[in-house]
Amino acid sequence: MKTLLLSLFLFSGIPVVPGADDPAVHYRTGSKFFFVNRVENFVDKTKDVCESYSGKDWRESQKDFGKLVKEYSDYYSSLSQDKKSRVNKAVGKYVGMTLKAGIDISIDVLKEIYRRAPSVLEGLYEGSGLKDLLESN
Repeated sequence: MKTLLLSLFLFSGIPVVPGADDPAVHYRTGSKFFFVNRVENFVDKTKDVCESYSGKDWRESQKDFGKLVKEYSDYYSSLSQDKKSRVNKAVGKYVGMTLKAGIDISIDVLKEIYRRAPSVLEGLYEGSGLKDLLESN
């Protein structure tokens, strides 16, 4: 389980882009008794404000998510299946938000690259094998 959680944390990274200095929602560790509620509150509050997150905000949020993952690893074996399910759902929601933000950021970056240097995207299309794959059918 620790490997899965660590993988989710590592692979949910967001590329750094300049943006506004909107404050990120912070996760605070505490007693095991309130752990599930802290996780759900962190994810819900992040969801409420993440549309305006800058790259800096996402980096801060990822640090806090790391605290959450560490705490989850510590408490995992003593949590009921219901509590694990609630935490897993919240973690999945958070990872989904980071993926969506990463995709949105990536699309914006690709649009900017195309606007400035369309040949870069043409090279990416050919170099990645997408051209061969898409044109062979």
